Amino acid sequence: MASRDVELGRATAAVAEQVVAELTAADRVLHSAGLGDVPDYAIDGGILVSAVPQEVLSLFEVRQMTTLAALWRLWRKGKNVAAMHPDMASELATYRLGTLPGQLFRNLARHPNLMVVFAEPPTVDLSVDGGGKGRLLAILFCGRRTPQKLLCLTSDDRMDEVAAAVICEPLAEDGTPLPPLPGGTTSVLEFCHLSIPARAGDKFTAEDLALRIARKGGQEAPTDAQRAIVTRALQVAVYLCSSKADISAPPVPRGKAAKPGKQRRWNKPDTFLRLGWRLGPRLKAARARVQEARRSAVQGASGGGWRQYPHQRGGHLRTVWTGPGRSIPDSKLIEPYWVSQDLLNADGEAPEGIIRPLR
Repeated sequence: MASRDVELGRATAAVAEQVVAELTAADRVLHSAGLGDVPDYAIDGGILVSAVPQEVLSLFEVRQMTTLAALWRLWRKGKNVAAMHPDMASELATYRLGTLPGQLFRNLARHPNLMVVFAEPPTVDLSVDGGGKGRLLAILFCGRRTPQKLLCLTSDDRMDEVAAAVICEPLAEDGTPLPPLPGGTTSVLEFCHLSIPARAGDKFTAEDLALRIARKGGQEAPTDAQRAIVTRALQVAVYLCSSKADISAPPVPRGKAAKPGKQRRWNKPDTFLRLGWRLGPRLKAARARVQEARRSAVQGASGGGWRQYPHQRGGHLRTVWTGPGRSIPDSKLIEPYWVSQDLLNADGEAPEGIIRPLR
């Protein structure tokens, strides 16, 4: 039986393959319609998408497929994939974000145009096409240069925004993926695009970015789903920007090479990274100990007093400034920490509690 790490690795590869298949499908459709050069214009400039003939595809379809194909063409220059451990994904989803400096997100250049894939995609509320439930598959980051809005690598010095594509798979009411469209072989994915300021002096919150998305859709205020999607993307991005993020490469597998014709026929990543595979399970174990301590305290309470026990305060992501004159932003993950930690026993477990008399 395969270990959990191996199973998670296989699941990540399946999700990444699904996302890449959707991106390459958009590229193929544009080629078949004689518009194969249009995505390069979104990268290098030179033509307005609105000036493209629309006999075969609508303007919306051309714009959507152009963006996806351009993301694919940029990503394949490095093919960087990071597998998000499900325990780490659960923890990051609880971490608070405050006001963020745009300059921090230039640290995404460490792994240009990274595709963060969720090994076990969490269920989220979709923020496009009428909402509904979906699975959060991946977040793909790239750069953007204004005012022309041209896409670029996150390592490009000309980048002044980070473009994040949040990729979800819509689900039916019974929780299963929606069937493919007529003539298709894979389920259609939904892409929510957001821009993250990345210039020195920019300051913003998750609410600011959610409001920007809402106004583009003609809304006065963002929906809860839009807020959740933006917050998820920022939590992942801020953690990636940390110089101490738990990012590692998996060990090189040993064994016989696959027989000819047996390899998975997709564009495998050049760089495959593990995100939170060490820290995620550790944080989950710590949270489990806290919950158990609380249950023990409630069960052991008596009518003659109340029980105070060591407990853990929630973690958060914090921006720190380093370098000469503290001018270089970095992010730091503040792990959940114990209050009254000196009362823990040798195994790191909370005691039954402390009986204090009523006042």
